[in-house]
Amino acid sequence: MKFSLYLSGVVIALLLLLVVRRYSSVEFVLHARLLFKTWSVWLASLGSAISAWVHSFPDSAMQAWQMLPADVKSVIPPNYLGLIGAFMVAMAVMAQFVRQRTLADERQKLDGHH
Repeated sequence: MKFSLYLSGVVIALLLLLVVRRYSSVEFVLHARLLFKTWSVWLASLGSAISAWVHSFPDSAMQAWQMLPADVKSVIPPNYLGLIGAFMVAMAVMAQFVRQRTLADERQKLDGHH
C-alpha cells in the first residue's frame, strides 16, 4: 500500500510538471532527454525507490538482507537498510560533479543548435 502511494505520488508529480510546462512559461532544459542517461538521475531514482521499498516492505527488505553473503552483512548491519537509499541519493548529488564525456558532447551539440 505504501509503495503504491509512493509510485502514485511520483506519477502525479510528473503529470503536474507536464501540465505546468504546457500551460505556463516553465521550460525544460534542451538536454532534458540526456538526463535519463546520467548517473545522478539513475542513482537518485534507484535510491528513492529502494528507500520507499524498505519503508513499505520492511519484512521483505530484511529477507533480502539475510540472503546477502556474510561478509557483506558484516559491513551493512540490518538497521542500515533504510540508509542505503539515502546514501544513493547523496551519491547522485556527488555524481552531478562528474563529467560524463559522451553526454557532455551530446549536450554541446544540442545547445549549439538552439
